Amino acid sequence: MKIAVISPPWIPVPPPMYGGIELVVYNLVETLTAMGEEVYLFAPPESKVSCKLVPLPKESLRLTLDIPMEERSNIFEEFAKFAYLEAERLGADIIHDHTLTIPHGKVPVLHTLHGPPCEFLVNKAVEISDYPNNFINAISNRQKDTYSEANPNINFVDTVYNSIDVKNTEWTDKKENSFLFVGRANYEKAPELAVMVAAAAGENLVMAIKMNEDLEKEYFEKKVKPLIDKYPKHLSLKLYEEIDRTLLNQLFLHAKCTLFPSRWEEPFGLVMPESMACGTPVIALNYGAAPEVIVNGKTGFVVDTEEQMIKAAKKIGQIKSKDCRRYVEENFSPEKMTKEYLAIYKKIAA
Repeated sequence: MKIAVISPPWIPVPPPMYGGIELVVYNLVETLTAMGEEVYLFAPPESKVSCKLVPLPKESLRLTLDIPMEERSNIFEEFAKFAYLEAERLGADIIHDHTLTIPHGKVPVLHTLHGPPCEFLVNKAVEISDYPNNFINAISNRQKDTYSEANPNINFVDTVYNSIDVKNTEWTDKKENSFLFVGRANYEKAPELAVMVAAAAGENLVMAIKMNEDLEKEYFEKKVKPLIDKYPKHLSLKLYEEIDRTLLNQLFLHAKCTLFPSRWEEPFGLVMPESMACGTPVIALNYGAAPEVIVNGKTGFVVDTEEQMIKAAKKIGQIKSKDCRRYVEENFSPEKMTKEYLAIYKKIAA
């Protein structure tokens, strides 16, 4: 098949640092190419992929997350229209759009939902569903259910879980004496809750926090830093900002446990399988896709409250690293994800 894949235009593929969607797109296009499919990736020109890269048009190169919203929206629409029409010109059999964009042209399209069910995204999914030969897939059953509850008129075709490059991810059962938190500095990711849980459980803590945007910096200063300053003196707390993928993998590899205190309808949560692929169990709050990604009591714990997180932290030694690794290999590999997407491509292209 000739497959056009559209990635968000903000971050290169693969992402040098933060970029969950871009990491999933990278795993997809690399595996599709290895399987012998003809793949065209629409992404920033700095992207480094094995398939054919179609970079952003020159007028879109100024597209970044820090420009005003109205200008960013206009440029984004330019990029999207270019990608759709160029994919049609190239003779694509299918377009796989990861930007949830209103389609242009006549090529069948699969749109992957990556965000939570806010009013804007729900309305966009409903609008897209009105177009012929346009289909939507979720990245977790919980995400699909929350969108369908908000509006039943969404043309869902299937659920496909995101993937981790397990084969190239090192793992070990030899862990250091520290817990880990990875995420943005905002209310939804709740880094302050990770600090509170680790302190109450008497654990050292390593934090990799994204806080390069103004709202993230403000949240960190108000909600997280005061708790870090009060962290028990007999324990250590190490803080990283905007780390690269190599160092992030090392943090997952050596941590005794990853805390995932996300308190919103997380559509998937790549941090969880990234951690488990390294043999590191995860303790998560029971929101979003957490119960679909973690096997409670075997690859980590899914709990309802902060108090239960603290209790689970004290039982983390019961979880075996090899069980975490095996579970990711069997359920979240690029090969499994790509085969499922290929089946959908063939179904809707027909």
